[in-house]
Amino acid sequence: MQLELPLAVAPVTVPAGTLRYIQLGSEIVGYRFRRARRRSIGIVIDDDGLRVAAPGHTPIAEVEAFIREKARWVLQKLSDWRAAPKPPVVNWSDGTMIALLGRPVIIELLPGRRDISLQDGRLGIGLAPRGDPAALRKRGIAWLKDRARALLGERLALYAATLGVPTPVLALSNARTQWGMCREDGHVRLNWRLIHLPLRLIDYVVAHELAHLREMNHSARFWAVVGQLYPDYEAARRELRDCSHRLPIL
Repeated sequence: MQLELPLAVAPVTVPAGTLRYIQLGSEIVGYRFRRARRRSIGIVIDDDGLRVAAPGHTPIAEVEAFIREKARWVLQKLSDWRAAPKPPVVNWSDGTMIALLGRPVIIELLPGRRDISLQDGRLGIGLAPRGDPAALRKRGIAWLKDRARALLGERLALYAATLGVPTPVLALSNARTQWGMCREDGHVRLNWRLIHLPLRLIDYVVAHELAHLREMNHSARFWAVVGQLYPDYEAARRELRDCSHRLPIL
């Protein structure tokens, strides 16, 4: 089960898969298609557009029939994405502000150093002579991902103990339209960009995904489990929906 972000992020990478086209109503829609080790056809709409994955044995005719069944949903989601506000793009330079656990942090470039440190609201990033801006960005993101992995692992362990289940295997997600996902085998994927948000919202996402270990759906029973773990989940859902459009593109 997946916890989705609103569609509000500009493209940053070239999506994988073969580009194909399909007519949905009066609109011709391009989509990226790939074969995957999965049991059913899956559709994702994000900043890269429509992406479709299917088991290796599934005929293309069956895949496209499935897409047409979902045509109304696909066209609405694409329309929502086009109309949604786009978040700011971060320029990894001295004085740029980003959010860390919901608080503003100022990037400070430190010539002649190689380390990255956080102190007094400043994220100091060592800058080698004639440093490549792309390499600087890569190092900064790697540091944020390391922080996210440690924190999310800690929160998963805490809430898993509350639920009375073993701590699930954690994988970081780079998804643009999902906060998290819990697989049927119990593995949990969490979006590393959660590191930008306040801890209370991170905890809600963790509780949401862990609740799927009991209920792989969004039934009333599922929300009852979420409520046991995180009583104020309705307010957190609203706040998460509102703030996601402001997440920067790093």
